[in-house]
This record gives sequence, C-alpha cells and structure tokens, in this order.
Amino acid sequence: MASSIYTISVENQRGANSNYAVFFDTPEFTGGHEPWLNVWYTSFVPYQGNFEIRSGNDYYAWVGSVPTRPAPGVIVNNGMSLFAQTGTNSNPGSTFDLKIVEEFPTLAETEPAAHADAYEIKTGTDLNMPNDTYLVGLAKVNNRGQVVPVASVAPQNNQSIQIIPRQKFFITESQQYPGEIVDRYAVEREGATIDFSRGEGAGKFYARVVQKEDGRFEVTYSESFS
Repeated sequence: MASSIYTISVENQRGANSNYAVFFDTPEFTGGHEPWLNVWYTSFVPYQGNFEIRSGNDYYAWVGSVPTRPAPGVIVNNGMSLFAQTGTNSNPGSTFDLKIVEEFPTLAETEPAAHADAYEIKTGTDLNMPNDTYLVGLAKVNNRGQVVPVASVAPQNNQSIQIIPRQKFFITESQQYPGEIVDRYAVEREGATIDFSRGEGAGKFYARVVQKEDGRFEVTYSESFS
C-alpha cells in the first residue's frame, strides 16, 4: 500500500493561550460494538502560536485494559501494540490473536486474513463476560514518538473484529489527558473536523485549522502549505 502523509496546521487566533486535544477518529469496527474515542495527544499553544500534526498509514493493533467500566473520563491503561498492515484487493491484512496472560492482555500476529483496508483482532475464550476490563482497537504514534491508543471496543469471546481506519481527525480546546475516553459526539460538535477520506478533503494532504476570536474553528484544505 502506498504511504501517504497528511499534515494539519493548527493556529491559535482566539486572543488567549489555550490547550488543545487531538483525536484520530474511531475506525469502523465490525461486530456491532460501541466504539470508544481516546485523546491521541494534547498541546499547549500560546496566542498566535501554532503546531503541526502529521499522520500516515502507520496503524497499530492495540490491546489494553481499563480500571473500571469504559465511559467518558476513564483513562485507558497501558497495554500492548503491534504494527498492522491493512489489506488490499490482492493481499489480506494483518491478523492478531488476543490472549490474556496472568490478567495481562497480549497480541500475537498470525496468518494474515483481514479484509481490504482492514486488519483484524481475534479473541478466544479467555475473557470473563460481560467484558468491561479489556479493550482492543487502533493505536497511533503521538507527538512524543509513543504508540498510544486512539480508539477501542470491548470485545466478546470467539470474535473476529475487522478494524478499518480512516484519515479523519478532531481538534478541540481541552484539559483532558492522553488516553482518556471522551464523548465523540461532543468532540465532533464542539471542535474542528478534518476529514481527508471524503468531502472537501478527499484527495488532499494538507489542512489548515484556525481557531478564531469567537472560539469557532475554520478548516481549509490545500495541496500544499504556502
């Protein structure tokens, strides 16, 4: 699969210093699970300052745990991640088996069998049901070079979950923490949406996001930054 790099420039023109949270949208999960959106990373930006986000097709299968039932405000514990290759029309995507080893969730790569544009995570019979402890999903490299979860679901036993990422992002003013589960609908309603997978952003690789004095975000797309 060809590697594409998407770049987003975020500018603070709201009249005061602020903190921003960056989100990589929840991928499509098969199996009918409720997906959870996590804070990807955060950044302090002074008035008239800016920062850049770069994202490629670097996807990681991820598994981890939560200290209580998944819900907005819960911070996901560290887990395990492995690089995942999404499938094409001619080659299947990466497949991983989830195993619980002494209460720690692990992943092991197996024979690739995922659908086009997807990778998959399979579960066995070692989850206690209902499962409110272990999550599987998508992780990405953050601005500190760390692989962190960005979206997840709580799987059941004997499942094969296809995970189909897309290059769609949200940016909000925020005091949240990396790894924290958030209300996706509130993030989409209150923040900026940057979508390179469809609409105005389809086929583009650059976006400029400006927060104005009234707090609203303006998003424009281009082939390159001038």
